[in-house]
Amino acid sequence: MESTAQTSADADENMRLAVERFRTKMEASNRQFLQDRIDEIEAKNLSTEEEKLEKMDVYWSSLGIKSNDPWMATAPPEIVRQAREEENVTRLADYSSLYHHQMDGVRPPKLRTDEWRQMYLDTVQKVCNGVAFRDEADNDFEVLPCHELAIFLKYASEIVDPDFRYAGMAHFQPPGALSKETSDISKDREDLTADLRRYYLWDESFVEAYKHDDLEVRVGFKTGNGVKYKLGRHDIWYSMYLYCRRDEEDSDQSHKYWAWRVVVSHATICDNPMTVYGQKPRFDSIVEFLDWYSSWLEHLDMDKIREDVHLNCSDEWDPAPLDWADT
Repeated sequence: MESTAQTSADADENMRLAVERFRTKMEASNRQFLQDRIDEIEAKNLSTEEEKLEKMDVYWSSLGIKSNDPWMATAPPEIVRQAREEENVTRLADYSSLYHHQMDGVRPPKLRTDEWRQMYLDTVQKVCNGVAFRDEADNDFEVLPCHELAIFLKYASEIVDPDFRYAGMAHFQPPGALSKETSDISKDREDLTADLRRYYLWDESFVEAYKHDDLEVRVGFKTGNGVKYKLGRHDIWYSMYLYCRRDEEDSDQSHKYWAWRVVVSHATICDNPMTVYGQKPRFDSIVEFLDWYSSWLEHLDMDKIREDVHLNCSDEWDPAPLDWADT
């Protein structure tokens, strides 16, 4: 019993540290990317601040709302702050410290009590076992609880990318990220079950199309999609949380075990997995996924970014309006 408690405590602390490490690295990387663009623009020796701000606008797309907009009365505080600071930008140098509500890539947790998280684990497991892909030979197959995901939701509700670089990388919004904890846990269970079925569970044909080719999957959740907004708003990446195993020979025998894993796939039906940020993007743990996700600056390809910026900001494309539900 003591060993189990210690293991649980270690897993909890590892996740807390991983989320904090992610936040620190994402904010530092985003700030560095913006500062590098500021330095590039300053080196052009443009004559006015207006010209400089126009150059910077291709990387930092403002929220496009004013502080006197009626919508601001009910907007989240972080959106209000960003909109107000953006209104006050008059110099290129202002971007060095400008607030962005997604700068560190983490949205705060909503699932706070142990009772709720246990209900969450039980409900997700029950729903998954009810819809898991099975054949006649394995009707007794059982999907195990997603303990690590419940721990993640203790420290964050979602992983996002402000994407100043036009990468279109998918966010990670797992089941339960939007659920609200109330005093009626039975009602919360019903709402969670409905959300799982309505928004997250993928049918077998969709999983088969977008999973990695060497994975066998029994059940899966779509946890996010990445969109290049101005390029016709088409999806670029999907993130998924899959109960899966490798179905090919692998030097690591643990990959043959059924387990919950985070998987990122290209949103076109092509050969997955592709190499992203230096590796094939499937992860045996959320901790490993967070470390990978925040490593993007180490793999930056500015030639590709400039190509994407040109496509996004040329007259060939009409900018699509921002979906405020995605902010």
